Amino acid sequence: MKPTKQKQIIVCFDGLFPHGGLVDRLKGIISFYQIAQILGYDFKIIFNNPFDLNLFLEPNNVDWQIDTSKMRWHPTKSKIVYLVNNFEVNPLKLIKNSKAKQFYVYANIDYGKIIFPDLKTEQLENKWRSDFNHLFKKSELLQAKLNEIATDPFIAFHSRFTTLMGDFKDTTTKILSKDQQNTLCNNLMTIINRVKTEQNKSAFVFSDSINFIKFVKQNTQVNIVEGNPFHMDNFINNNNIDGHLKTLIDFFMIAKSDTVYFLNVKPMYNSSFSKYAAIVGQANFEVLEA
Repeated sequence: MKPTKQKQIIVCFDGLFPHGGLVDRLKGIISFYQIAQILGYDFKIIFNNPFDLNLFLEPNNVDWQIDTSKMRWHPTKSKIVYLVNNFEVNPLKLIKNSKAKQFYVYANIDYGKIIFPDLKTEQLENKWRSDFNHLFKKSELLQAKLNEIATDPFIAFHSRFTTLMGDFKDTTTKILSKDQQNTLCNNLMTIINRVKTEQNKSAFVFSDSINFIKFVKQNTQVNIVEGNPFHMDNFINNNNIDGHLKTLIDFFMIAKSDTVYFLNVKPMYNSSFSKYAAIVGQANFEVLEA
């Protein structure tokens, strides 16, 4: 596609660089969609690695799909903008001040506070949700899978272990001993059972650790969603569509909950996965540290 008179932003997830997980990618997409709105630029997404995004999320009010076979690089009018993990830049100024006509963007950060410095947290979250829904609707495949999980009102618990449970490789390397793993799992279940009793609602547990999910399944009546979780950028067989589908199902199930509780007990890791799911679903969000 030759650069048109209207300037164009194309956010890219094509396998050239690691971007992080689903929510990191969504952060990059939404940030540059917001910039495109402000500047009146055409907006497109290339998301074909490690799967085609439109398998799960399709264009809603914006036609963000692009035929990559028709794209043409122009030496002076095209520009690559690489901002992965770059928290220092003002991307709006960067794009606005460039003379390029077409921007190929690699980004994974929510720049909302920089783009809209006058908005408060709740306003930023409302805008993020609105823009997400403007861009995306669930595919028939994803909606059908979600419909299969019949639920009464429920609360959601989310945890991020990365490598602590020894069940997959990630950017972190620390693995707890079996005794430490059991102690941590039992501590988390104490918290989950306490909150579940207080709320007196059905509950689902979501996690990046299949070992923790198995522990929950074997030791409690708390619900789980079947499937093996993994991280998009660190999955050996990342062509496994069922694995990616599980990530999307978890995200929208968390969004559907009444309240999301993020379990952040030391030495566990932080995650924005459930926070942004809560934003999309307008669910309450709380962090539980003990």
